[in-house]
Amino acid sequence: MARISRDVFLEIAQHLDVKTLFKLCETSKEANMLLKTYERSLSQLRLANFPVPPTGDVLSSELYLRRPIKHRSFEMLLELENRKSRVKDILTASPHFNLKSPPGLGELTIPQQERLCALLYRAFAQCDYIADIAANTPCQLPEAQWYKPRFISWWIGRDVPEGFRLKDPYTNYSARPTQMEYIRNLSKQDCIMMYYLMNMMGSCFVKSREDWILSDPAFYERTIVFKECVLRHGSWYAWAHFMGNSEWEIMTVDIARIGMAELNRFEYGDQDAICSLQSVLIGRFNELHESPDNKTEVVQQAVRSLITANIDDSDDRDRDEEDQE
Repeated sequence: MARISRDVFLEIAQHLDVKTLFKLCETSKEANMLLKTYERSLSQLRLANFPVPPTGDVLSSELYLRRPIKHRSFEMLLELENRKSRVKDILTASPHFNLKSPPGLGELTIPQQERLCALLYRAFAQCDYIADIAANTPCQLPEAQWYKPRFISWWIGRDVPEGFRLKDPYTNYSARPTQMEYIRNLSKQDCIMMYYLMNMMGSCFVKSREDWILSDPAFYERTIVFKECVLRHGSWYAWAHFMGNSEWEIMTVDIARIGMAELNRFEYGDQDAICSLQSVLIGRFNELHESPDNKTEVVQQAVRSLITANIDDSDDRDRDEEDQE
C-alpha cells in the first residue's frame, strides 16, 4: 500500500469485483480505512451496472430472514451481485424453464434468448425493488425476531390481533401501499415483462409440482400465491423454490402457507385484508392495454415483439448489405 498512491489504489479498487474488495479490506488497516472512507462513492459508481438501481436500503437474502442493508455499501453491492447470480440460475439452470421455447413464445434464436434473458432480469430486478421498498421510509420493516420460524404458525391464523398482524414480515402490510403505488406507475414495457414473468413463474411452479395437481384441491390457489410471493419477495423467493436445498424449499412452503392464509382472509372479506400486488399489476396492465379479454395472449405477443423486432430488423439489414456486395 505504501508504494501505491491513494488515487491509483482507488482506481484499481474501482475495477475489482465486490468479493475481492472485501479481501482487499483485510490486507491492512490502512487499506481498510481508505476503502471504507470511499465506500459510498465506489459503490455509487457501480450502481449503473444494475438494471434497476436501488434508491435506498436493500433487503438481505438469508434463510427466513430479510434484514436491511445500507445503501451504497459494499455489502449492498454483494447482495445485488448475488441477486444477479440467482436470476441467472433460475433462467439458465432450472429444469422447469426452457429458455429455447419459453411459454407462449415458440422457438427462439440465440440472440432472442439473450434479449429475453435481459428483459426478464430487469423484471426480476423490479420485483426485488418492490421487496426493498419495505426496508425504507415510510415503511416499517418488522424486527428480525419476527422472522423466526416459530412465528410461522402465528401468521397463518385468521384470528391474529391486528397489532401482531402488522408484525408479519412476509405479508408486511405497512409496505403494501407504497409497493402498490410503484406498480401503478410502471412503464408499459416494465408492466409487460413483469406480467409475463408472473405467468412464466406460474408455469414453472406447475411443472415443479406436477405430482400435486390431482391430489391438491387448492392447487390453483397455491399457484396464485406462488406468483404473488415472487412479485412481493423477488429473486430471493423464486431462487429458494427452484434452486435452493431442502431448507430453502421448506422456507418457501412456510411463506406460501402464510400467503394462502392471506388469500383466504381477503376472500372471506376480513376488513384488514389488503388486495394483492398481483391485482394491482393486472389493473396496470389493463389500463395500458384497454382491458384485453385474453391478457395472456396479449402479453405473449407483446413480449415476442420486444425480443424479435430489433433483432429481425438487424438481420434484414445484414442480408441487404450482403446482397449489395
